[in-house]
Amino acid sequence: MSATSSDERHTMQLALTHRDAAGTATPVRGLVAVLWRRRLVAALMVVLVALTVVVVVAVSPHRYTAATRVAATPTASADSPADYDELLGTIADVAQSRPVLEQVQQAVPSRSLAQLQQEVSGSVVFGTVLIQISVTDSDARLAAQIANAVAAALPQHDPSASAVTLRPTQPAAVPTGLSTPDVRVVALAGVLLAVALAVAAALAYDRLARTVDTAEELAEITGTRVLGVIPRPSDPRGVATPATGPQPPGLRALRVALEFACMDRPTRSLVVASAAADPWPGWLEANLAVALAEVGHRVLLVDADRSSAARHPVFDGPSRPGLYDVLAGTVPLDAAAGPGPMDGVTVLPLGNVEMVAPSLLELRFGELLDEVAATYDVVLVHAAPVTDSDDARIMSIGGGLLLVAPVGRVRPRVLRAAVAALGQVRTRVLGSVVLGTRRRR
Repeated sequence: MSATSSDERHTMQLALTHRDAAGTATPVRGLVAVLWRRRLVAALMVVLVALTVVVVVAVSPHRYTAATRVAATPTASADSPADYDELLGTIADVAQSRPVLEQVQQAVPSRSLAQLQQEVSGSVVFGTVLIQISVTDSDARLAAQIANAVAAALPQHDPSASAVTLRPTQPAAVPTGLSTPDVRVVALAGVLLAVALAVAAALAYDRLARTVDTAEELAEITGTRVLGVIPRPSDPRGVATPATGPQPPGLRALRVALEFACMDRPTRSLVVASAAADPWPGWLEANLAVALAEVGHRVLLVDADRSSAARHPVFDGPSRPGLYDVLAGTVPLDAAAGPGPMDGVTVLPLGNVEMVAPSLLELRFGELLDEVAATYDVVLVHAAPVTDSDDARIMSIGGGLLLVAPVGRVRPRVLRAAVAALGQVRTRVLGSVVLGTRRRR
C-alpha cells in the first residue's frame, strides 16, 4: 500500500494528532470528564442524599432550646474574687438541683421531675456575673416557660447566704428554630456527603460501565494512532460501490491514513480485528476493500473469523470452499476465491474449518501470502476479535494489524489487556479505528 494523493496529507495529520491531544489531559480534567459523562448517576446520588436528609430531619425528635440569664450581683459581704467564682459555679449547679426543680414542677405539672432533670442545665457565662439557664424540650413554648420558672425559683434557693443578689435579667423567649436536629449542621453534612458520594458513584460506575467511545480515549489507552472514526452503518449488510452510492462517512479518511501509515514500510497484508465482539462483522472490511479498489489496488478480501456465526453477505457463498480448504491443500486458491462486490476485489470465504487443525493457520498462512503476492496488492483479512483468539496476531506476522474499537462494546481494561497481548509478540499495529459513533444531525 502506498500514498495516492499528496493533497490528502492534511487529513492524515489530523488523524495523527489524537494521541497528542489525549496526552495533555490532567487529573482534574479527567475527573470533570467522568462527572460529566456520568452526570445522571451523580445527580441521582445527590437526590438520594437530599431525600435522606429531609427524612432524617422529618423523623428525628424535634427539640427546642430556650435560655434565660440570672445576674448574681455581689453584696458588700462577698468574699474574695476566687471564692466568688466558685460561688457562681455553685449557683449554676443549684439551678438544676432537685429542690429548685420540685418547685418548677408545681408551675409546670406536664413534666415529671425526671424529665426536668434531663432538660434543665445551668452554666456560668465566662467573664461575667451571669448564670445562664438552658432548657431543651420538644415543646418550644414549654421550654421557655420552664426556663423562666427556674429563673424565678433560683433566688429562693440562694446558696450564698446573701453574698449575692440573684435577679433575672431577661425572660426566656420562645425559640423559633430547632436545636435538635441542627438543620444547618445536618444540611452541611448532607451537602458534603452528597458531593463525596456523587463523585464516588460516578467514578465507580464509570469504571464498571465505561466503554471506549472516542478517538481521544482510544489513543490514550492503546498508545496507537487513531486512523479513523467511522459512524455506525446505515445498512450493516451493505457495500457502497461506485454503482450503488457514495462511500460511508470516514472511510476515505481511513483509507488515506492507512496509505500514509504504510508509506515508509509497505505491508503485504492488513489484518482487521476488533477489540471486542463486532456488532457488524465484516462490514468495515468489505467497504474498506472497495475503497482500496476504487484507487487502483487489487484486493484479496479474506474471511478468517472462526469465532462468529454472523457473516456479512459479501462472505456468504453457496457452501463453497474457502481459506481453510486452501490452507489444507484440498482446493486451489483459484477455485476457492470468487468475485467481490466490484472489479478489483476478490473474496476468499472462510471455508470448511470443522476438520482442520487450528495450527494450520500458523503453518500455512505465510505461504499463502507469498503465493498471492504477485497477483494482489493488498490482502485484507477479516479476523476474529483479538480477545477471542490469537488468529489475528498470527496472520499479522509480516504484515500489519488494524485494531477496531466498536462504540459501546470495549471496556478500557479489556482494551489494555488486548494491547498488552499484541505487544508481547511485537505485532505491528498500524493504528486503530473507532467504529459506530452516532451520526451528526
